Amino acid sequence: MRLALKDIRYHSFKFFTSVLGVGLLLMVVLAIGGIIRGVILDSSTIITETGADLWVVEKDKLGPFVEISRIPEDYYHAVEVIPGVAEASPLVMAWEHVARMPRPTPLMRFLYMNTLLTTKTMVEPGWMAMPKDQQFVLIGYKPGRIGGPPVIVAGRGIEADNYELVADERAGFQLGERVRLGYHDYTVVGLTKNMVAFTADPVLYTTLKEAQDVLIQPDPDLLRDRRRRYKQQTLPKEKARVPILVEPLAQRAASVAEDTHVVNAVAVKLEPGASAEEVAREIRRWKRLDVYPAPRQVNLQLMGSNRLILFQLSLFRALLVVIAGIVIGLVIYTFTLDKVKEIALLKVLGAQGRRVYGMIVQQALLMGVLGTIIGGVLEQASEPYFPRRVETTYGDIGQMLVAMIVVAVLASIMALRRAMKVDAPSVLGA
Repeated sequence: MRLALKDIRYHSFKFFTSVLGVGLLLMVVLAIGGIIRGVILDSSTIITETGADLWVVEKDKLGPFVEISRIPEDYYHAVEVIPGVAEASPLVMAWEHVARMPRPTPLMRFLYMNTLLTTKTMVEPGWMAMPKDQQFVLIGYKPGRIGGPPVIVAGRGIEADNYELVADERAGFQLGERVRLGYHDYTVVGLTKNMVAFTADPVLYTTLKEAQDVLIQPDPDLLRDRRRRYKQQTLPKEKARVPILVEPLAQRAASVAEDTHVVNAVAVKLEPGASAEEVAREIRRWKRLDVYPAPRQVNLQLMGSNRLILFQLSLFRALLVVIAGIVIGLVIYTFTLDKVKEIALLKVLGAQGRRVYGMIVQQALLMGVLGTIIGGVLEQASEPYFPRRVETTYGDIGQMLVAMIVVAVLASIMALRRAMKVDAPSVLGA
């Protein structure tokens, strides 16, 4: 090792620039893996963190995160009394938007300008204009039941119907900020973390009743028009024969049209030891609903809209790993061959072959290990600045370290076998 370190000090500039190049290349490889993990977590966290074992939805629907499902709100009472059910919570969820210009950071502005320039020949005018609205997923739940924000990182949770919101940090809202949803202003009272939809849109939480008003209650102008249509359809035919029943009939029809007591799903938490399949069978049997276990709900979401981007990123990562291995192997190979004179001199001086092998292999291992550490540190430091969630674990870095050790050893041995065959006197000019 002492001989290897002395040689590194002698060729310090070449060695450390090579290490930096290896580190930057491995940073990109690790970042692609982190993006893939981020896509997976974005598709699963909103389901797994809810704490539900089963998701109850409308018959023949794939679930509230995949397509629209509507069932009566009071169904959760009937689900909750089924043996094996510890808790049933009605939930409303849908995409919503706020007329609010995003507040991009300097890095996001740079990314936007880079995207604008690099896609200039691919898009029509106006396609890449900065959006004037922000999109969110709004979730309504009953406070005290499952389905709300799993953790509050700032502020407090929602306690009652009081036009309050808990928002994910990525929404960019501040505590106390007023947000217009539907026909009311809501106050942001708490912030949560990493609660986003599979599209990476942040989640907003409010109470079930208020979410129903925002997402289900029709526009007042549309509601007036609907009432007028019900009266026109009912009055001409019935008024002459049963005038007493006409007005109540029209009122009942209008009230049905205005009913907001519907939900998109019922989240079910099972008692310890209860069979999910048996409970699901009972729900399907008595209520004519579809029931999905939490892993199946994640599967429907992950392998639905996100499957193609996941496949594409995984293929790109595999290609990049192969390319990185080849490039790093070539760097170590050429770095070793540059020492032909030093190796020849050691042979002339009578140095043992294993000593020469040890020096070169140790240098290659140092290059691989240091490059992996630098790449891992840079990737971890840059994660908060990516537009979407990026999650690289120490396990990922450890796997890359093992791969780099194998590549370093193989590349250095191949180069050494080539260098050791060189005639020492001819190389030294003897």
